[in-house]
Amino acid sequence: MKIYRFIQSKSVREHLKKINYTFSPLQMAYIIWQCPDATLNERFDAWQEIIDTMPDAPLPDNMDLKEMEGVHEFLRQYMKLQKEFLDEFNREEGGVYFYRYTIRELPNKSWPWEYITIENFDHAFLSLSECKRAIQEDIDYESPLLSGINFPVPLKRCEEEEMVEIVVQRQMVSANFEITAFLNERLEILAFDIPQKYLEPKGEQLMNAFKKMYFDIPVPFETGDIVYADMFYPNLMSREEPCPVVFDSISGDEKRCFIYSVDSKSPTGNFFRNEIKNYLALEYYREELNGLGRFLKTVSSFLKGRLDLEKLIQTWIVLSFDQMTAKVSEDPEENRLQLKYSVDGTDELTGLKTTKLKTNMININGSCRNIASSIERKIRMR
Repeated sequence: MKIYRFIQSKSVREHLKKINYTFSPLQMAYIIWQCPDATLNERFDAWQEIIDTMPDAPLPDNMDLKEMEGVHEFLRQYMKLQKEFLDEFNREEGGVYFYRYTIRELPNKSWPWEYITIENFDHAFLSLSECKRAIQEDIDYESPLLSGINFPVPLKRCEEEEMVEIVVQRQMVSANFEITAFLNERLEILAFDIPQKYLEPKGEQLMNAFKKMYFDIPVPFETGDIVYADMFYPNLMSREEPCPVVFDSISGDEKRCFIYSVDSKSPTGNFFRNEIKNYLALEYYREELNGLGRFLKTVSSFLKGRLDLEKLIQTWIVLSFDQMTAKVSEDPEENRLQLKYSVDGTDELTGLKTTKLKTNMININGSCRNIASSIERKIRMR
């Protein structure tokens, strides 16, 4: 089986190939499930290949499926349930369809991606074919290069826009039941989402089974590495822009992956330790860090033992101050405040640069004493 097709991260794929890692049947089943761009039919074929070509194995106790003999029976039951959802979703009579179509665009290089919902379950369609036709019209307009048609839309607009999400919801007319499907640009089904209130106990167990799986699959990342990650698991179909974070560790019986990240939405920014589920999607971050994200470089240097706590705190104070003044400043970032590192980017800070005198007026030593204990707890108590 071409299992690496289902691992999105190039860094993780290359590492596993290099060490010649051997996957268990259940690990392979999980990897197939977690892949965000695999179609439902691709998953069916891959799971069936596991059943046909790999030895059976018992299920772990935490999956709460003791009545099942092993991985093979679990996959058969899971696929059977998914195919029932597929039949219900495709049934033309007795239901109406709605869809949500979201794109993101980059207004200019100094602003982050902006998410725009073109349709948000606003119109009902009597058939799936009518619903898909309306979606295709949106795709043809918003992504003419993808659709392959000769559409009079500037090339630049296509490069700065990207389809993020296509969601189709089917609601039954005569019964209280709804089923939601995530689709790709070719309108192929990726996965289903069913509210738990509509599921029988066995169906609910099966739908939650993969979320209860925990594996210690090797990754190449070390403490302090800067990576980018999708912060919105377990919504596996989400295509929100990954965030740069600092990798900490994978630990515990549940193999929890911990990272450090910054949030620039508040006036002075926030810095926190967080947990992500799908560490197989992590990738090395090699782009330039801007704004408050520059602090991730400092955290990385600190965790690798190349920067002391005092410099860590000083950097946070300065960047927080810059974050606050940026809200009201019209100057570009390079004219406000810069942190200078040595050539390798890991030694102590070498200085600050600014074109505005007022941004130099920072009482670093006094501020350090006030927040040292807070940052030290976040970093050292891991």
